[in-house]
Parts: sequence; C-alpha cells; structure tokens
Amino acid sequence: MRKFLSALLLSFLFIQTFSVTVVTAQQEAAKSIQPSRAAATPLINQDIIRMVKADFTAETIIAQIKSAPCDFMTAPAALRQLKDEGVPDAVILAMVMAAKSASANEQPTETLEARETVKVKIPNGVTIEVEAPFDINSQYFRKGDKLSFRVVNPVKVDGRVVIASGATATAIVTLAQRGGHFGRAGRIAWTMQDVTAVDGTRIPLQAGGRIVGDSHGAKVATQIILSGLIAPVALLAAGFKRGENAIIPAGKRMEVSTQGETIIEASAASADKK
Repeated sequence: MRKFLSALLLSFLFIQTFSVTVVTAQQEAAKSIQPSRAAATPLINQDIIRMVKADFTAETIIAQIKSAPCDFMTAPAALRQLKDEGVPDAVILAMVMAAKSASANEQPTETLEARETVKVKIPNGVTIEVEAPFDINSQYFRKGDKLSFRVVNPVKVDGRVVIASGATATAIVTLAQRGGHFGRAGRIAWTMQDVTAVDGTRIPLQAGGRIVGDSHGAKVATQIILSGLIAPVALLAAGFKRGENAIIPAGKRMEVSTQGETIIEASAASADKK
C-alpha cells in the first residue's frame, strides 16, 4: 500500500511538472510569434485570389484573414473582380469586415507637438509616384468606374510631408473594353482625379493613362489570306480568335502630378531640421 501511494504521488508530481512545462513553452512561443505577425506583410486582394485558385477552403482563408494584417481594397470594382475570380461570398464579407476593423482601430499616436499644424501651399506640377495595389483588368471595369492607386513615397513641400506614403490616388475610367472576337484587343483608359493629403484634402491631379491588350487581329487576317479559304469559313475561324484583356499588373508604377495650387494643413513637426 505504501509503495502504491508513493507511485501515485510520483505520477501526480510528474503530470504537474509536465503541464507547467507545456504552458510555459506555449507562452514563450506566443511571445515569439507576436512580433513576427506585427512585422508581416499585409494581405491584399491578390493574395486572396491566389489562395482561391490554389483550392484553399473558405474556412482556411477566413482564418488567415482574421490572424494576419490586411490591406484590402473594397471599392465596388474591386469587389466585382473578387466575385468574378470565384472568391466565395463568405470570404469577401470577411475581407470587408477586416478593412472596416482596421480603419476603426487606428489609434492616434502623434504627440501634442505633432498635432500642431501650419498651412502649406502645394504648387502646380508636383510629381507623385503611384502604383496599382492589385491587378486591374479591363474585363471587370466600366466607363465611369473609379480606380484606386497607392502613393509609393511620401511627398514633401518645404520640408513638410503633405502626402503620406500609402495615400489613395483616385482615377476615373474613361474607356473599358474586354478582349473580343476577331482578335479585338481589350482596352482601358483613365484620367487621374485627385489624391488625399495628410489633412484629408483632395488634391486635384493631372495625368492619365491607357493600356491596350495583345491583339491577334493582324495574325488572323494574314492566316485568312494565306490559307485561301472561302470567306464564310475564314470568317468563322477568325471569330474564334479572341484578343486579350488590357491589364495593369499589381505593383505597376507611374508618375502623376498635381494640378493647380492647393493649400493644406501639414504637421508643424514634420519639417526637416536644418
């Protein structure tokens, strides 16, 4: 009996020690994971599309969205592209909620000195480098839709930041055509509208762009001539040749510039020290 009690006591002590060791290990692991998550690159729309194409389940993608930093574009055109790419509604909803949560949880961190502002005049023609945050495909846009670009580097005037890195620059689609039959290439054209300054002011922009997809029309015409086919058959064959959509790839950079003069409120503490 005494041996049995001793063995039972030793087993109890072993279990207690093992449990404490496991809990401690988990806590240390959690501490090591937290900094790496904070430093992780935010998920963007294209990441979600890639996971869908790789046959990840909706539950897995949603779990990833909830556990990682996110920088989703949730404008109507972006949501339409997600839908067309086969992203489930539950995942799209999780992306929208993540975008709203990130916006709501932003906490001001500036000091009293940083909150003091001065008026800064942004002159005409200041160059701004912007990039496409995700693939922009002429198939998913219509004339009048808005395109969103992201400012690459902070813009300074008189040593003060007037447009922050990551600020949104907006453009209006003036032409959008998907690739069509007979080798007709897709097209998308846009005109820059404005960019958001550090105080929320919309600064007018001048510039625009145009992208044309690959066209197989010339090849189709050549094949018709060389083949010597009768016209109806040749036209039928040509009709199956589709031109490609026009695509602005994610990360594509371009330069735009301010239009006219705009006065904004910039942080008094952001001036370069001389």
